[in-house]
Amino acid sequence: MKQLRALLAIADTGSFTMAARRLHITQPAVSMQLRELEGIVGEVLVDGRREVRLTAAGDILARRAREVMTALESAGVELMARRGVVAGTVDIVAVSTAEYFVPRLLAEFGARYPDISFRLSVENRDGVYARLAEHRLVVAIMGTPPRSTPVRAVPFAPHALSFVAAPDHPLAGKHAVPPASLTDERLLLRERGSGTRDHLERYLKTHGVRPYRADELGSNETLKQAAMAGLGVALLSHHVFDIEHAAGRLARLDVQGTPVLRKWNVVVRSDLVVSTAVQTLLDFLEANGAELMRGMVARELAA
Repeated sequence: MKQLRALLAIADTGSFTMAARRLHITQPAVSMQLRELEGIVGEVLVDGRREVRLTAAGDILARRAREVMTALESAGVELMARRGVVAGTVDIVAVSTAEYFVPRLLAEFGARYPDISFRLSVENRDGVYARLAEHRLVVAIMGTPPRSTPVRAVPFAPHALSFVAAPDHPLAGKHAVPPASLTDERLLLRERGSGTRDHLERYLKTHGVRPYRADELGSNETLKQAAMAGLGVALLSHHVFDIEHAAGRLARLDVQGTPVLRKWNVVVRSDLVVSTAVQTLLDFLEANGAELMRGMVARELAA
């Protein structure tokens, strides 16, 4: 089993070094386990001459190994269910804006359901769409669900976005700023494929605003830091800037038509039967997500 786990770790990460980190062992140990597995099978399983990738034999074995691992995990879950314990592992991907709160939601979830574990990753919206379309994830936490993939979306909390800038920005402190005022501003953008950028472009189009300059910076944190430094104006989720706003390091601009109000959703494919662990997470977020997120903001602002 440990040799199969090594093969799957190599397949998933494309790297002996990353596979070793995932398995919490040394890189030479991963190499040794792979050699042992190749000796058992009698085939070369990984071709590392140019880049680390599976051979045809390695691909066959990895595919079947995943089925074995899934079956063993399911057996464990079923055995625990006989004792009335909800257990299992949930694969979760969150859009990048959600990384500011999802770990804390999962910490609360984990405290209530200690026998459910999870694997969390973060991508921009288009990356999440692709993984849903390709069946490469179980649960997504995002704003706007995809339209081209059959999904079930459960809204669990409100999501507000506003324009922000440095506290000494000329528009800071003004009330009911007309959207046309943004025409003369240097706008800071997320990368293409980001939901935040999509919301900004939709707002600008709706209000007929064409800024004289727009710079792509690529991440929420970079946009926030750039706005605080006076580089320009950014549209950001309140989850991203609430602390800096409360500390007086960032000003929320009172631009008409903002905050842009959306909802956070937990999303699963509607054509798949979800496990008890996944359904437990869906029910938990639907029932408790909004209240928990309000509590997070209150604690951060009081700190």
